[in-house]
Amino acid sequence: MASNMALAHSYSSIKQFENCPRQYNEVRILKKFKQSETEATLYGTAVHKAFEDYIKDRTPLPPQFAQFQRYIEPLAAIEGDIHCEEKMGIRANFSPCGFFDKDVWFRGVPDFMAINRDKRLARVADFKTGKSSRYADKSQLELLAAMIMSHYPEVDTVKGALLFVVAGDIIRTEFTRDHLADIYSRWAGRAGAIDKALELNVWNPRSGPLCKFCPLTEDACEYRSK
Repeated sequence: MASNMALAHSYSSIKQFENCPRQYNEVRILKKFKQSETEATLYGTAVHKAFEDYIKDRTPLPPQFAQFQRYIEPLAAIEGDIHCEEKMGIRANFSPCGFFDKDVWFRGVPDFMAINRDKRLARVADFKTGKSSRYADKSQLELLAAMIMSHYPEVDTVKGALLFVVAGDIIRTEFTRDHLADIYSRWAGRAGAIDKALELNVWNPRSGPLCKFCPLTEDACEYRSK
């Protein structure tokens, strides 16, 4: 694999690499395997769609999701320009760009975003349908906040929330422009680890509890036979 290959990163791709470089390479670069849908991912997709329809068009939540109304109602009432699933990108120099631009460096898609220009404030939320918030990762909101401030120079503060609607928990964050340099430095370092693996073409597997969900076969990874 050529070391000058340009990679577009995202929160999920960085996490996949850090969980297992071998899986990252086989799935995202070589494209030999594909993550299959599970009952949990299908449920999450259905919840996301129902929330988006409610926020954008006030389409009532399906009965099976009615218990989540208390999380979505406040979002729909937030002041500002509301966006759902807006595709954003940034270049390696941290300037904003399109999601599919050739020079895109990081991509992000906030489940919910509200831009209040008068207050120079944005709110961002990501919907989680996992059964526990124990391992909540605030860094996802950190990256989204930085991308929002890059795309919306009129925004100085981003308040974020991971909404664990099934677990019944909300993890809150707040970032300002003073945090931008540190945020981008951290994510550049995480992306740099992938660039180094690409340069050396070294993708060592990493064993862990997620191995049982891995799409790789035994001939692609020694841990799949254990």
